[in-house]
Order: sequence, then structure tokens, then C-alpha cells
Amino acid sequence: MDIKLRPLRYFIAAAECGSLSEAANKLHISQPSISAAIVEIEETLDLQLFVRYPSKGIRLTAQGIKVLEEARILIRHAESFRVAASAVSSQLRGNLSIACFLNIGSHYLSEIIRTFAEKYPDINIHIHDLDQSAIFDALSSGKAELALTFDLDVPKSMNTKHIVAREPYALLPANDPLALQEDVQLKELVQRPFVLMDLPHTNDYFLSLFARKKLIPNIRYRTTLFETVRTFVASGLGVSVLNLEPKSATTYNGNEVVIKPIRDKVDPLNIVLIHYRRLKPRRIAEIFAAHVVEFFEKTQ
Repeated sequence: MDIKLRPLRYFIAAAECGSLSEAANKLHISQPSISAAIVEIEETLDLQLFVRYPSKGIRLTAQGIKVLEEARILIRHAESFRVAASAVSSQLRGNLSIACFLNIGSHYLSEIIRTFAEKYPDINIHIHDLDQSAIFDALSSGKAELALTFDLDVPKSMNTKHIVAREPYALLPANDPLALQEDVQLKELVQRPFVLMDLPHTNDYFLSLFARKKLIPNIRYRTTLFETVRTFVASGLGVSVLNLEPKSATTYNGNEVVIKPIRDKVDPLNIVLIHYRRLKPRRIAEIFAAHVVEFFEKTQ
């Protein structure tokens, strides 16, 4: 059984686009070329990769999902081999796809990428801003090779490297009487409306801080956006608990928030690097991981 890399690349594009015509446009080739590549793989493997829906595109079969995962891994290995074989100097070059938890990206990723690019200008970083569940999917499917995220419910199929801990804090409106205190107790926060960061796994973490004290926050608003939490609190719509601390207390709406330590004993969120166990990181991925560690060591 011999499957060439080009049909696999066409198959991956079709699976990601969900349409043969969109895949053809993306790759700047004809649609029949995409169709022929898929038929070639299906005949070679003796299985059906897609279910075709007239006027609605295509959908992967259960077998197709498994083949897609393996195809992505194979293409990545081929890319690694190409880079190693074609290198004419010790300078590193190639493409690296990383996933980053939404809020971590907005806080740190620009400086991580900027300083990395200064050292390794020939390594192109492709970024996927995702929530925790989507990050696990991206790594296991081969869409991303590394992820910078929190240690929230990381599955055993991932390898984890601890980077830094971030303690939770109380986020308050500037005119709240609690803002005059040195610190805040969780039982004081449940007396006010609460604005919850409502992302998968993240929401469970914040609610668990209260649950361990047998407390239930009075959730008035839910949002998946970090800055929306801050603007709601700054406008006096409630209080919240977060872990990442922007350099400015001013929010997008021009109002200000106040950050106070939490007096209760609470578990921090750990920022970690993770990758899929089945896929050994390439050298450029290992170098990027080392750069991330160095970056956080310098910014402590």
C-alpha cells in the first residue's frame, strides 16, 4: 500500500473546509483534482472517507476522522524531514502551529512571538486562539503541535510542562466598599452580583473556589470574554474572580477596576505547555517551548 503525500494534503484540506470547492480554492487547484485524490486514498485503503451531501458539502465518516488524525501526523513528520534534509546551515527554519488559551494569548503571546522571531526569523508561527476543550481537540487531531494553556482537566493523552502559577484575585468596581479593604473573603463576594468567566473548564474552576467553602456565587452575568468581565465589573454590574492581571486598571469602556487578594486559601491556576503524547515534538517545537519557559522566568 503506497499513498503519496499530495493526495493526503488534498484530503486534509477537504476535511478542514467541509467542501471540495472550498478546498480547491484554498489550494489553488481544480475541484476534480481534490475529488481524484480522495478517490485514490479511498480505493487504496478500501474505506469511505466522506459522506457527500448534495449542495451541503461533505462530512467525515468515523473511519475518515481516524484517517485524518493519522494523515496530519504523517504530513507533519514529512515537513520535519523536509526541513532537516534541505537545511544548508545550522539556522532553524520551518512552520510551527501552536494553540493558545484565549486569555493567555491576549496577555503574553505578542511578546513571546516577538522575542522568538528576533532569535529565529525563519520559523513561522501559526496561532490558534482557542478555549480549553478546543485546544485538546487541536492537539489530538494534529492541527496544533504545542499549546500554551492552563492545567485545567488536561487529559492523560497529553504531556504537560509547568510554566508558572497565577493566583486568583477579586475583581471589584472602584466604588465598591470592598475596594477599600486590604483583601477580600469569598463569603463577601457572594453577597454581590457575580460576573462569571464562562468558558469550558474555566467556569468549573472559578465555581470550585466557592464550592470548597460551601458557597454559591450569585451569578448575574456570564461571558466568554475576559475584557467583558472587566468592563461589566468596572460599570458596577457585579464582582468577579480572575487570575490574569493586565497592566492597566482601565477597561475598554474607560472605567476602572480594583484588584484585591483573596484572604481564603484558594488553588492557583498553572500556566502550562502541553503536547499530544503520540507525537514527539520536533526540534523547532522544543526550541519554542524553551523560549516560553525563558520568557516567563524573565518576566517574574
